[in-house]
Amino acid sequence: MGSLGLFLQCAISLFFSLVMDRLVQRFGTRAVYLASVASFPVAAGATCLSHSVAVVTASAALTGFTFSALQILPYTLASLYHREKQVFLPKYRGDAGGGGSEDSQTTSFLPSPKSGTPFPNGHVGPGSSSLLAPPPTLCGASACDVSLRVVVGEPPEARVVAGRGICLDLAILDSAFLLSQVAPSLFMGSIVQLSQSVTAYMISAAGLGLIAIYFATQVVFDKNDLARYSM
Repeated sequence: MGSLGLFLQCAISLFFSLVMDRLVQRFGTRAVYLASVASFPVAAGATCLSHSVAVVTASAALTGFTFSALQILPYTLASLYHREKQVFLPKYRGDAGGGGSEDSQTTSFLPSPKSGTPFPNGHVGPGSSSLLAPPPTLCGASACDVSLRVVVGEPPEARVVAGRGICLDLAILDSAFLLSQVAPSLFMGSIVQLSQSVTAYMISAAGLGLIAIYFATQVVFDKNDLARYSM
């Protein structure tokens, strides 16, 4: 029965992963994310209260919705934040170029200067007699922005200055998701041993799920949320 519950969880997760884009377009990211987070304590609570094998199995399957949303929506939001840095990232607010103001002698690969447009250091862009060649366009869109800077006048080994980019934030999200599975394993065995019942595991899961609902309401999903939380 445990294997059947895990199989159904994976099947439900696969289904919602395939239709997640349509759900977001129809109901919005906030509604889908909150519904997925809220469904977990509901499923855990039903597992605690019910003695029916069918209900417990269905509850295990329902958690696949939460699993699917947590594998998709946080990464989608991180991409949104980096695509509109001036709106969502405090470091870039007030910067018309969207690339921060680290150094007046640094130029970003994205976007590349137009023909004949001078660089911030006075050099002229492509289309003139300057020896500076236009930097290659990476990914071709701001959604795949790469935080690289070229410092003019420094040796080649010191020219590339790495900044915080979307890959680091995605890695942090992935690490947090994995830690959410590892951290409870450190103390749940002791809780089950003290209570002499595996129901304590699901009660703890339901309680942590309720806490997750509160934190989910504090997530910034769009510009309106950002304005409301900053007040």
